[in-house]
Amino acid sequence: MKLLIHIAMLAAATACTCAHAQTPNREAAPLMMSAPLHPDPYIPPAMRKPPRDGASGPILQYQAMQKLKKRFEEADLDGNGSLSREEARKAGLGFVEKNFDHIDSAQRGAVSFEDLKAFIIQRREEARSR
Repeated sequence: MKLLIHIAMLAAATACTCAHAQTPNREAAPLMMSAPLHPDPYIPPAMRKPPRDGASGPILQYQAMQKLKKRFEEADLDGNGSLSREEARKAGLGFVEKNFDHIDSAQRGAVSFEDLKAFIIQRREEARSR
């Protein structure tokens, strides 16, 4: 009889422990349900800061620049690292084609990705100063 009481007590204690372990911790619940710190873990840590003013922040700028670089490289049919006006037109890079003369400030007849980046940064700075 004593053995049966000990087994019953042990079973009850085990059941309480298991039930307690399955009960959600109200203090930890907000932490478990919160969004991850950053949605894309492949963005470099320096670029993970949220935008301060709600505008396009460094993360979006980085992603947009990477997409533009990929399109630029795909448009470079001869693989020389720069685009002619014709290559930009054929690739559908209307922004580059439309602003080609401004981007090609050295008047070489071709624009590198660095030329394009400098032009975009210059335009961004001009827009901010208005």
